[in-house]
Amino acid sequence: MLACVGTAQAGAAAAGRNAGFGVSMSPAWIPGDGSGVAAFMLALKAARVKPASAIRAPAATTAVTSCADDNGSGTLRNVVAAASEGDTIDLGALTCSVITLAQGAIPVMADTLTISGPGQNALAIDGAGADRVFVHYGYYELRLNALTVRNGVNVRSGYKVAAGGCIASNGYITLDHSTVSGCVANGEGAYGGGIIARGVTLYTSTLSGNVARGTNLNTLTASYGGGAFAYHGTAALYDSSVSGNGATLDAANPFGSYDTGGGIFADNGGYALRSTIDGNYSSGTGGGIASHAGFFVTNSTISGNIAKNKSGGGIFVRMSDAMSVSNSTIAHNSAFKGGGIYVAGTPQSFELQSTIVADNAAGSGAADIAVQMTQTISGANNLVVTAAAAAALPGDTLHAEPNLLPLAHNGGPTRTHALAQGSPAINMGNDVANLATDQRGAGFPRVVGAGPDIGAYESAVVSPPPVPVPALPGWLPGLLVGALAWPGLRILRRISPS
Repeated sequence: MLACVGTAQAGAAAAGRNAGFGVSMSPAWIPGDGSGVAAFMLALKAARVKPASAIRAPAATTAVTSCADDNGSGTLRNVVAAASEGDTIDLGALTCSVITLAQGAIPVMADTLTISGPGQNALAIDGAGADRVFVHYGYYELRLNALTVRNGVNVRSGYKVAAGGCIASNGYITLDHSTVSGCVANGEGAYGGGIIARGVTLYTSTLSGNVARGTNLNTLTASYGGGAFAYHGTAALYDSSVSGNGATLDAANPFGSYDTGGGIFADNGGYALRSTIDGNYSSGTGGGIASHAGFFVTNSTISGNIAKNKSGGGIFVRMSDAMSVSNSTIAHNSAFKGGGIYVAGTPQSFELQSTIVADNAAGSGAADIAVQMTQTISGANNLVVTAAAAAALPGDTLHAEPNLLPLAHNGGPTRTHALAQGSPAINMGNDVANLATDQRGAGFPRVVGAGPDIGAYESAVVSPPPVPVPALPGWLPGLLVGALAWPGLRILRRISPS
């Protein structure tokens, strides 16, 4: 049924260049069944050429000295092509702010490589809307440190699968203080608007404005993971932001589409710690996060995400294993079902600790938490305004309006919802996870006052303002001194000898 064709596969295998290959699918393919992305990953694996320098040891650091993209000595493309296993490519000394790719995506054949820049706001590697930025054929980790990757595209017409608008990897992608933004994957099946890899990890990094879009107007389409797609792997976020990404279909398509994971799609679950997932969009399920295994959220905010036609505005989880959300805030998300959280299947356990799930919206049923099957939710000290009758919440759950302030930069690397004064969430949470800080990190302790607050944000204790002392007129101090001294003078006159 499936015809797996790499359109530039032979060239990539022979020369290690021209990484813009795609995968053709039969017109009988059913988008969303998993075979399209599987065919793409097999093609990526088959196109790998082991670098001739792979046996060199130990690993080296090589500087990029040119901002051009002409294969000349010292260019990023040239240095990456010559890299060995475990090497570091150093762009820290460059004085330009952008390297614009003129020859398409840069192929990375090494299994393990680090590309390190001077800062994500100082240097961008720009695909110029012509091709991807990096294609990593190796089996292990491509780590991007302190730089931005942007404006990559992978567009496939007809019955073809597109994947990894900016970065496609046969291994694992790690972003460390880096950004991937403005990337697009368009095809009958579109997987990973920003990144496709077997696993994706972010440390103090950002995925923003990336789109996976189903574009064939003659049939059903599929789009997964607007920001990133973790194929048969996990997604892990630490002190990071996933914002304004989308998994959607071409608006002119009359056949519909299977779309899931506007921000992140993870086959095997994942973890979010001190992170914010906001403003992402899916035409189908999982506006913020979609996972086919347990997802663990701690000290994080999931806000303003949309799953337009189906379920799980903030989080959609389809699983049979465990799920846990602790010390987090899930608010202002929307979906047809389960605006905040939607759980499909029957997890082994579903724990909610010291978490706010409120102010979400749904076209049908409970707005904040909805479940496909009867589910007992364990935990304590939560604030959930509405939940489906089939979701049995812990007995001490509060159902009051939490009085959240708008999402804002309240300190730390990510945005949070502060609690308005008088919020019922203040001092009513727990710290079962023994967290040292709230979502904002260092300088923002997890417990302030009588107890921890419910949610990702810990309010400071507000001391009563000092009573101002009015300034004294210049003539008054002298008068006071005189008035206070007069009784003493009278006493002295009485006791002095006459």
